[in-house]
Amino acid sequence: MSQVFYLNLTNTKLAYRVYENPNVSVQRTGVFIHGAGVGGEITWSAIMEHLSSWNKIIVPDLKGMGDTYAHHQSEEAVSIDTLTEEVWQLIEHLELKHFDLVGYSLGGLVSLKLNQVLAQQHKTGKNLDLAINKMCLLEPASLDRQDNNELLALRENYKKAAKTIRETGDVELGIAHFVDSVAPNRRKYPIAEATTQSRLAHRADGFSYALDAVTDYVQLDTHELRANLLKLAPPTLLLAGDLSHIALKQHYEALAQQHPGWAFELLSGCDHSLPFQKPRQIAKKMNKWFTSEKIVQS
Repeated sequence: MSQVFYLNLTNTKLAYRVYENPNVSVQRTGVFIHGAGVGGEITWSAIMEHLSSWNKIIVPDLKGMGDTYAHHQSEEAVSIDTLTEEVWQLIEHLELKHFDLVGYSLGGLVSLKLNQVLAQQHKTGKNLDLAINKMCLLEPASLDRQDNNELLALRENYKKAAKTIRETGDVELGIAHFVDSVAPNRRKYPIAEATTQSRLAHRADGFSYALDAVTDYVQLDTHELRANLLKLAPPTLLLAGDLSHIALKQHYEALAQQHPGWAFELLSGCDHSLPFQKPRQIAKKMNKWFTSEKIVQS
């Protein structure tokens, strides 16, 4: 069962859901952050049916998606920093102490930034009793390629998609530009294509601003900044679809080898839409990952 709550922030009315599983005896909390365009409930609900690692899961909707809006109700530009700050304010509001982070696509980048915020606070002696135990990132934004120039070139397609949606009003074409960029090797089943279009078109302008946020972040990113972001991360499981670009999979494999405590697994028959394609298998991998070692209880 889940309940919907709202947190009034300075510029945003942030919606979040609380899922509780009475069958899980351990007092453990997960925070699940969705990707661009599709809110938390739709992204995670099918996966949650098979999870057994948490007795409580917090699912926020990022601004411009799901049920989270600016106070003036119109869509507006966002940034990775502002999205991260709003989720951080939710974490503080809920007084979470020890929790796990799960992030998909845009939500994967926000998860990494949240961990960085906490690390910076620890350096100044703040929130020393708060810890992120582990993470699971499903094709996180900004880690699509190892080479920054390739990453920037890829994001030009994001920019094209966002511009098409907002400036021409051709939402279907704009979404097609995005999907062709992020999942070029997908199996183009008509029903699946239509479902993707419908999900992303629900708040098309909000989706386009989320794409811009990722593009803007990547344009300001450097190899050193990314290396520091990843170095600070706790043990992290990377998940990717087997149909995703080979350069993405090679990069994840390299990251898993470079960072102690990290792991990488592929899901067969999946592309970038993996949460919607193999929810049961993803849940199985999450259950194994998050219970594989002793963790700090919340």
